[in-house]
Amino acid sequence: MPKETSPQRLIDKEDYHTLKDVPPETDWIKERRNRSERTASAYEFDVNEFKNFVGIKNPEEYRRVTHKHIAEWIAHLKKQKLTNETISRKVSAVSSLFKYFCERSALKDNPCTNITRPKVESNIGKTDAISDTEAKKLLDAPDDSSIRGLRDRAILSVFLYHGLRRSEVKDLKVSSIHTVQGAPYLRVKGKGSKTRDLPLHPFTVQRIHTYLEKDRRMDDLESPLFCALRRHKDSDGQVKHMSSNAIYEIVMFYARAVGINTENFHPHSLRATFATNTLTNHADLGKVQDYLGHANIQTTRIYDKRGNNLADSPTFKVNY
Repeated sequence: MPKETSPQRLIDKEDYHTLKDVPPETDWIKERRNRSERTASAYEFDVNEFKNFVGIKNPEEYRRVTHKHIAEWIAHLKKQKLTNETISRKVSAVSSLFKYFCERSALKDNPCTNITRPKVESNIGKTDAISDTEAKKLLDAPDDSSIRGLRDRAILSVFLYHGLRRSEVKDLKVSSIHTVQGAPYLRVKGKGSKTRDLPLHPFTVQRIHTYLEKDRRMDDLESPLFCALRRHKDSDGQVKHMSSNAIYEIVMFYARAVGINTENFHPHSLRATFATNTLTNHADLGKVQDYLGHANIQTTRIYDKRGNNLADSPTFKVNY
């Protein structure tokens, strides 16, 4: 017969509410850094700003933060004339930290819960796509007789033929190009460190290869796919990736050069252009979602402009 065991003692109320030590916020930052370096850096800045405002010197002092502290901090941020989007992001960062503490039984409540946050108008769908004519001009704008021009032609091709985010373009390596059943693919590290393999358009393959051959880096697999002209190296002697800001400036420079109205234009416009073009040319919506790395298909639908085609409008079907 199986050995009889004594019944498990339920945790009493006092023990249940005994709080553990508050862990340092660096542990929380480290977890986020494993998912996204950019997000972790932004969160770290926002939390340090909040710590200075409240006067927190050690982790245990997070326990004295109340709803009133959060409300006063929001009022302080508003006086600095920050946008609602920026304030909301900062509050979200701090709320995420307190949620982390609560999940580890270091705090009972999140002081950011039920706090009134500034209203943020959604920017989803406000990114304008450029026309096919403008896209063609942009692709041919860089000089094809210099290393700089060849690099920039390849960058613009990756944007317009593959719809990558700026951070995804920045993080590409030479080794990101690989073959699947003999066909060239691009391995992209997206949001949340999720990777996806994208078939490379022949136009992009040709441009990348021309650039890498001229730069003599075809076999330097671990080097960044796109480098600054002056090789900047890290402490380990490895060539650094271009910054997101440098890629931004490249795209904007050529956009202005070909006469694109840059008032509502930025690199993400090229991602919108890719999506709009593929959907206009009857690509499957679900496949476009997977290609872009969208978690929700509703995000992809935002780029679907097929209903805006005047030729398909009911009014042009009238025939009296």
